[in-house]
Amino acid sequence: MVTKKNLSYYLNLNWSYTIEQESFNRKKYFIIRVNELPGVCTDAETIDEGMQLIQEAIKASIKLYLKQKDPIPEPIDKKKFKGNITYRTTAERHYLLSKIAIEKHSSLSKTLDMLVDNGLEKYGFSSDTRKSVPS
Repeated sequence: MVTKKNLSYYLNLNWSYTIEQESFNRKKYFIIRVNELPGVCTDAETIDEGMQLIQEAIKASIKLYLKQKDPIPEPIDKKKFKGNITYRTTAERHYLLSKIAIEKHSSLSKTLDMLVDNGLEKYGFSSDTRKSVPS
């Protein structure tokens, strides 16, 4: 069965958000961005208010995408990812990675995870599956 991708379909997707707290003139507020929809964001004094406002922004954005017949980015279904990656490298890099693993008293897989996590954080992503935190 083919799913018709209409406004309702998109509004029911599992969008992910980045929430940052900012201060201006001693007043705190939250900026909420939709990770999959570039430029879709809002700000509010509370997270609850911001989450209500961001739903309106998502709806307006999707309506515009549909009106212009532009492709609409969709959230990635994390269930499709099993955690298995085939990685080929040079003998020298393999040696260096193994050396780090031995120094850390860790497996090669855990060492690779640690190094990838550090790289993800450098690029503004959290490897924590519950959130994405841009820097």
